[in-house]
Amino acid sequence: MTPEIDSKTQAEDRKPSVEDTVLGQTAFFLQEKGDVQAAALLLDVEGIKWTPGNWAGDWTVAELLVPGWLIERFSDEVLERIRPVLIEAAERHGVEASSVRAAPALPKLGPDWRDALQERLSTDTVTNHAARVRDPRPELRREGFTFDSREELRVFEALKRAQSRLAAEGHDTITIFPLPLGRVGVGNSWTPDFVVVREGRAGLIEVDGPHHRGRFGADTTRDRHWRNSGFVHIERILVEETAKDAELDTLVQAFLKRLRNH
Repeated sequence: MTPEIDSKTQAEDRKPSVEDTVLGQTAFFLQEKGDVQAAALLLDVEGIKWTPGNWAGDWTVAELLVPGWLIERFSDEVLERIRPVLIEAAERHGVEASSVRAAPALPKLGPDWRDALQERLSTDTVTNHAARVRDPRPELRREGFTFDSREELRVFEALKRAQSRLAAEGHDTITIFPLPLGRVGVGNSWTPDFVVVREGRAGLIEVDGPHHRGRFGADTTRDRHWRNSGFVHIERILVEETAKDAELDTLVQAFLKRLRNH
């Protein structure tokens, strides 16, 4: 094989599949239109499987192969935002799909899967409580902490920037507690997204996303219990509407100002 042919073959081998191209184009388009949350979720989709919508194969379903730790975040509302973009992208690549749904991406296993799972069960622990994180992922770990979502990770990075900025300016800085498990006065054990302490005042940040929609009453009741249990300020941050880090920094700065002046 000549070098020219070999180079061409290698380039073709690196060419993304139709499924990966459709997935990438969908994610980029959603990000460009401001739907950061849906675009970020697609980053962790392992692929697309085209399956018949019925026994006769009259229509096709695009199944997003989603890791088990993430599948609950692909709500009907999120899928409805993804659906028209993905269907349009698929059609441009010769695939006519009618609907989109999330399906579990089953792990690839070898003959030694029992040993591999046993090792993971014995070593894959987290250093913060993170009681609700069912399946810790390497990409959601920072500095010994494990997070439940990319949105939480973005808020953590914003809080760290605020922490460094306050210290550099010679002010008293803050302490950040991600996902600590706590028992509130009514006897329940809950895990807030972040507890932040500044100048003797404890505040709480909840990172709201699509899973909070329709839960206003429950969230309000929980916030009241947090306040009755010692938190002077509670802030809910809708990260999916903040496409830029600077926007998130502004929200965090406003939270810290309110916490200090409370």
